[in-house]
Amino acid sequence: MGRRTAALGWGLLGIGASLALWHLIALQYPPWAVPTPVDVAREMVRLWRQGALLSAVAVTTVRTLAGFGLAVLLGGVSGLIAGLLPPLRQALAPVVTAIQGVPPVALIIVALLWFDANSSAPVFTITVAVLPIIFAAALEGTRAVDRGLIEMATVFRTPRRMLVTDVYLPHLLSYLFPALVSGLGLAWKVALLAELMAGSRTGMGAGLGAARVSLNVAGMFAWIAVVVILLLAMENLLLRPLKRRLEPWQRGREGGGG
Repeated sequence: MGRRTAALGWGLLGIGASLALWHLIALQYPPWAVPTPVDVAREMVRLWRQGALLSAVAVTTVRTLAGFGLAVLLGGVSGLIAGLLPPLRQALAPVVTAIQGVPPVALIIVALLWFDANSSAPVFTITVAVLPIIFAAALEGTRAVDRGLIEMATVFRTPRRMLVTDVYLPHLLSYLFPALVSGLGLAWKVALLAELMAGSRTGMGAGLGAARVSLNVAGMFAWIAVVVILLLAMENLLLRPLKRRLEPWQRGREGGGG
């Protein structure tokens, strides 16, 4: 059995065990306190039939990916450059650390004062919250490049562009992809929180807020479950295939026997 197939099997087993444990715990409490997975699934089907699910998912997904994309672009480029230029690294490192120390809730409050609550505020908050994670990964990945390779490239007068694309970037990927997974998870959390705090009229945060107001606990769990499903889908259908494509030397390992 290939490693990817085995990993998929273990992943499904873990999800199944978690759902079974959730169901057993929910049976000990009334439905209005802890709904069962079946109750949550029924609520998701109801939202789907009403047409509220797809539109809300589309709105929040666009906001999340916009903020996440900006964070990856700005954090990745600045981290790479800072790793190549020690003075810039020393200047940016404390700034990024300070940004990382600001709670997302505070960022949302500031964003609501500066931007439109229904679009720009979530994107801004996601970008600022995720950027330090990407910056740190890009910085460490750049600094960890084998000095011997750099010296050899210098001896052979390798162009700087080729040095970046053929030496730094491949090494950077091993550091960057775990940060992308963590950053994407944070992006979804911040997006939902920003929409909820902003009282947004659209998006999944609006649906979560409406369920909270109506004391629909199953509905609240349903929106949370949708976020988890989207995160897992993006990680396994987007990030991991992209990683395999950009790291062709890993394909032999993944295809080996389990």
